[in-house]
Amino acid sequence: MRVAFVTQGTRVPASRFRVDQIVPALAAHVDCTVFPATPSVYGDVASGRLHGSWRKLAQPLSIVGRARQLRAIAAHDVAWIQRPMVQYPFAAFERHLARARPTVFDFDDAIFHGAWGLDGRKVRRIIEAVGHVVVGNRYLAAYVDDPARTTIIPTVVDEHRYTPRPDPDGPFTIVWTGLASNLRELAPYAGALRRVLAETGGRLVVISDRLDAPFLAGLPVEHIPWSPEVEAAALGAGHVGVMPIADTTYNRDKCGFKLIQYMARAIPVVASPVGANADIVRHGVDGFHAVSADDWTDALLALARDRELRRRMGQAARARVEASYSVTAVVPQYLEVLARVARHP
Repeated sequence: MRVAFVTQGTRVPASRFRVDQIVPALAAHVDCTVFPATPSVYGDVASGRLHGSWRKLAQPLSIVGRARQLRAIAAHDVAWIQRPMVQYPFAAFERHLARARPTVFDFDDAIFHGAWGLDGRKVRRIIEAVGHVVVGNRYLAAYVDDPARTTIIPTVVDEHRYTPRPDPDGPFTIVWTGLASNLRELAPYAGALRRVLAETGGRLVVISDRLDAPFLAGLPVEHIPWSPEVEAAALGAGHVGVMPIADTTYNRDKCGFKLIQYMARAIPVVASPVGANADIVRHGVDGFHAVSADDWTDALLALARDRELRRRMGQAARARVEASYSVTAVVPQYLEVLARVARHP
């Protein structure tokens, strides 16, 4: 079977984790070709992310690139479209492929909110056109609302790249990773962070494209500029990984991926029990759920004070990733979807 994986770009996180790292494992079973948008659908180029007017100028070029790819993509037995093919309201490319070949539409975030899908109209048109839909969690599956055509496959990590590390020596370190635009999720808990870091003499490590968080002023914060090359290694300094998110409709559809990254490195976690977070983290086993600022303070201090608790939870976290959130765990699901779509276009 020849499968065309259509992705949003070479450095787009969803493309890297839901396709690029999966393809080598699938290659033993099917013939895979990846067709990234060039430049990415956001206007990024292979060497990195452009900013300002340069990005706006580059972004429309992705439409030209996509048009040139259509014939080659359609020559494959199955087209697997990872998120919409362009960052514009129309769904013509996806619908064209769905008419030409058995097609899968894969998404792992609430792309149907706001500007992405014009309140969901574009995403809904794609879902209606394709033969099968793959989503990252049960909340997104509920949006699709078609169980017979929907498969849930979580966003995972390469367990050979994200390896477990021993509990580090040195000051107690809380680690957070993600886009700078999501740093605002830490703001309601800045007071809890301030208390914990003051009591423990610890620090907060932020792995992000930039550090834009005035509410963290005065805290001992170390910023590590994000890149695909450093993300896994940089997490190793953390004694605990955190993922606070507000209980909003958008956040309930998130896939909790940063938790999986922490847990793969055997780092215990503290997370808001919102959406997929509540499914990924088993409270008291591989981390803690926390809602109020007091919850966050208590959970972080418990982990700061008890190295054996960190070690035990970290081991449980790693085991959970290997069983459910690793490349090895999901490859059979990818193959089952491909076989099903090929049998029933």
